[in-house]
Amino acid sequence: MNKKFDFSEIDGALPTAEKMQEQDRIIDALKNNYEAVRILSANVEKLENRLSEALPKMDGAVSSLRGASTVTLGEEARKTLEQEGEKICRKMADRMERECARLAGRLSANDRVLISATAFWCMVEAIISLAAAFVCTCAANARLIHSILLWEVLGCTAAFLVVCVTLTIFICRKLRRE
Repeated sequence: MNKKFDFSEIDGALPTAEKMQEQDRIIDALKNNYEAVRILSANVEKLENRLSEALPKMDGAVSSLRGASTVTLGEEARKTLEQEGEKICRKMADRMERECARLAGRLSANDRVLISATAFWCMVEAIISLAAAFVCTCAANARLIHSILLWEVLGCTAAFLVVCVTLTIFICRKLRRE
């Protein structure tokens, strides 16, 4: 009765049992795949049979449609169709002309900003003054590096730029009110 149970035999048999279970799972999966392929093959065969039966009918339908699409017109019907086509073209041309006139009206002087001659010449004067200030700054920079005169010219230019921007904003607001 003192015999002890040897677990080493069970440990040795476990990998074999696992392999057998894996093989059973693979066999079941293959059987399922085989059955699915068999059903799919049967469905494909049915589809091929139905398609081979339907193709001759489709060919006949296409040829009958081709025959029905050929239209022969008499001289009177042709003239009527030409007159209707001309009417449609005239209507489209008239509509295009009206649209062009409407768009030209929208792009007329109503949408443009009109400024007075005085405001225009003020802007030209501001541009010329800024250009002159730039030239003076460049000349002073070339002759008198680190000079007080250079800083005075730059300060005057910045002040003049602020004045010009302020005048431009004022003129634009004044023009909007008119």
